Amino acid sequence: MSAESKLQFKPETASERLLPEQWADLSRGDAVWIHEEGWGYDAGKVDEVSRHHELLWIELVGRGRRLICGGDPVQVWARG
Repeated sequence: MSAESKLQFKPETASERLLPEQWADLSRGDAVWIHEEGWGYDAGKVDEVSRHHELLWIELVGRGRRLICGGDPVQVWARG
């Protein structure tokens, strides 16, 4: 796992928290941070947004894909 891929504290590049209703604005390849309580922040890129924008597939740096649902206890942050 790269040093950038998992951080315990909010990185400076986590510029805006994206609520599930904002996921429609994301496109494939957009850089994001995923935050999960007790785990930290993971760097990733949007791989796919579902047709109805309630699901996101995120390609995590060096760790494969992760499916995120609007009701999951995680936060999605724009990276920029």
